Amino acid sequence: MEKIIAVALGGALGSVGRYLIALGAGRYQALTFPVGTFFVNLLGCLLIGILWAFFDRVHINNEFRLFLFTGFLGGFTTFSTFARETVQLFKIGEHVQALSYLAISNVLGLGMVAIGFLLAHRILRW
Repeated sequence: MEKIIAVALGGALGSVGRYLIALGAGRYQALTFPVGTFFVNLLGCLLIGILWAFFDRVHINNEFRLFLFTGFLGGFTTFSTFARETVQLFKIGEHVQALSYLAISNVLGLGMVAIGFLLAHRILRW
Protein backbone atom coordinates (compact mmCIF):
# COMPACT_ATOMS: atom_id res chain seq x y z
CA MET A 1 0.00 0.00 0.00
CA GLU A 2 2.93 2.36 0.70
CA LYS A 3 4.06 1.99 -2.91
CA ILE A 4 0.66 2.99 -4.27
CA ILE A 5 0.48 5.98 -1.94
CA ALA A 6 4.02 7.04 -2.95
CA VAL A 7 3.15 6.90 -6.66
CA ALA A 8 -0.19 8.67 -6.15
CA LEU A 9 1.26 11.48 -4.07
CA GLY A 10 4.20 11.97 -6.44
CA GLY A 11 1.87 11.91 -9.44
CA ALA A 12 -0.41 14.52 -7.92
CA LEU A 13 2.51 16.84 -7.16
CA GLY A 14 4.04 16.29 -10.61
CA SER A 15 0.75 16.99 -12.36
CA VAL A 16 0.16 20.18 -10.40
CA GLY A 17 3.74 21.27 -11.13
CA ARG A 18 3.23 20.64 -14.84
CA TYR A 19 0.00 22.65 -14.82
CA LEU A 20 1.55 25.61 -13.00
CA ILE A 21 4.59 25.70 -15.28
CA ALA A 22 2.39 25.45 -18.37
CA LEU A 23 0.29 28.36 -17.08
CA GLY A 24 3.39 30.47 -16.55
CA ALA A 25 4.92 29.53 -19.89
CA GLY A 26 1.65 30.33 -21.66
CA ARG A 27 2.47 34.00 -21.28
CA TYR A 28 5.45 33.52 -23.56
CA GLN A 29 3.72 31.38 -26.16
CA ALA A 30 5.11 32.12 -29.62
CA LEU A 31 2.69 31.38 -32.42
CA THR A 32 1.32 27.87 -31.95
CA PHE A 33 4.49 26.30 -30.52
CA PRO A 34 3.59 24.45 -27.29
CA VAL A 35 6.04 26.31 -25.05
CA GLY A 36 4.64 24.93 -21.79
CA THR A 37 4.72 21.30 -22.84
CA PHE A 38 8.10 21.70 -24.53
CA PHE A 39 9.60 23.30 -21.43
CA VAL A 40 8.07 20.74 -19.06
CA ASN A 41 9.26 17.82 -21.20
CA LEU A 42 12.79 19.17 -21.40
CA LEU A 43 12.83 19.99 -17.69
CA GLY A 44 11.48 16.53 -16.88
CA CYS A 45 14.24 14.98 -18.98
CA LEU A 46 16.86 17.08 -17.24
CA LEU A 47 15.46 16.17 -13.81
CA ILE A 48 15.24 12.46 -14.52
CA GLY A 49 18.81 12.47 -15.82
CA ILE A 50 20.08 14.31 -12.75
CA LEU A 51 18.14 12.14 -10.31
CA TRP A 52 19.05 8.94 -12.12
CA ALA A 53 22.76 9.76 -11.97
CA PHE A 54 22.52 10.89 -8.34
CA PHE A 55 20.61 7.84 -7.15
CA ASP A 56 22.96 5.50 -9.00
CA ARG A 57 25.47 6.58 -6.34
CA VAL A 58 23.20 7.34 -3.37
CA HIS A 59 20.85 4.63 -2.13
CA ILE A 60 17.17 5.50 -1.63
CA ASN A 61 14.39 3.17 -0.63
CA ASN A 62 12.03 1.78 -3.22
CA GLU A 63 9.04 3.87 -2.09
CA PHE A 64 10.98 7.13 -2.48
CA ARG A 65 12.22 6.00 -5.90
CA LEU A 66 8.61 5.26 -6.90
CA PHE A 67 7.53 8.65 -5.52
CA LEU A 68 10.15 10.51 -7.57
CA PHE A 69 10.42 8.58 -10.81
CA THR A 70 7.07 6.89 -11.35
CA GLY A 71 4.93 9.36 -9.42
CA PHE A 72 6.37 12.87 -9.63
CA LEU A 73 8.16 12.65 -12.98
CA GLY A 74 5.48 10.37 -14.39
CA GLY A 75 2.85 12.96 -13.47
CA PHE A 76 5.09 15.82 -14.56
CA THR A 77 5.91 14.19 -17.89
CA THR A 78 6.16 10.68 -19.22
CA PHE A 79 8.55 11.96 -21.85
CA SER A 80 11.31 12.02 -19.26
CA THR A 81 10.81 8.34 -18.53
CA PHE A 82 10.85 7.53 -22.25
CA ALA A 83 14.08 9.47 -22.69
CA ARG A 84 15.73 7.79 -19.69
CA GLU A 85 14.77 4.34 -20.90
CA THR A 86 16.18 5.08 -24.35
CA VAL A 87 19.47 6.37 -22.90
CA GLN A 88 19.63 3.32 -20.62
CA LEU A 89 19.36 1.04 -23.64
CA PHE A 90 22.23 2.91 -25.31
CA LYS A 91 24.21 2.83 -22.06
CA ILE A 92 23.99 -0.96 -21.82
CA GLY A 93 24.91 -1.42 -25.47
CA GLU A 94 21.46 -2.25 -26.84
CA HIS A 95 21.78 0.20 -29.75
CA VAL A 96 19.36 -1.52 -32.13
CA GLN A 97 16.75 -1.85 -29.40
CA ALA A 98 17.28 1.79 -28.36
CA LEU A 99 16.88 3.07 -31.92
CA SER A 100 13.87 0.80 -32.47
CA TYR A 101 12.23 2.00 -29.24
CA LEU A 102 12.92 5.61 -30.19
CA ALA A 103 11.55 5.30 -33.70
CA ILE A 104 8.59 3.06 -32.95
CA SER A 105 7.50 5.06 -29.90
CA ASN A 106 7.57 8.33 -31.78
CA VAL A 107 5.97 7.06 -34.97
CA LEU A 108 3.25 5.09 -33.18
CA GLY A 109 2.73 7.83 -30.58
CA LEU A 110 2.19 10.44 -33.28
CA GLY A 111 0.05 7.98 -35.21
CA MET A 112 -2.16 7.29 -32.20
CA VAL A 113 -2.62 11.01 -31.61
CA ALA A 114 -3.65 11.43 -35.24
CA ILE A 115 -5.98 8.41 -35.10
CA GLY A 116 -7.59 9.63 -31.87
CA PHE A 117 -8.00 13.10 -33.32
CA LEU A 118 -9.60 11.79 -36.52
CA LEU A 119 -11.85 9.34 -34.64
CA ALA A 120 -13.07 12.08 -32.31
CA HIS A 121 -13.86 14.31 -35.28
CA ARG A 122 -15.65 11.51 -37.09
CA ILE A 123 -17.64 10.31 -34.05
CA LEU A 124 -18.47 13.74 -32.69
CA ARG A 125 -18.81 15.38 -36.13
CA TRP A 126 -16.61 18.37 -35.28
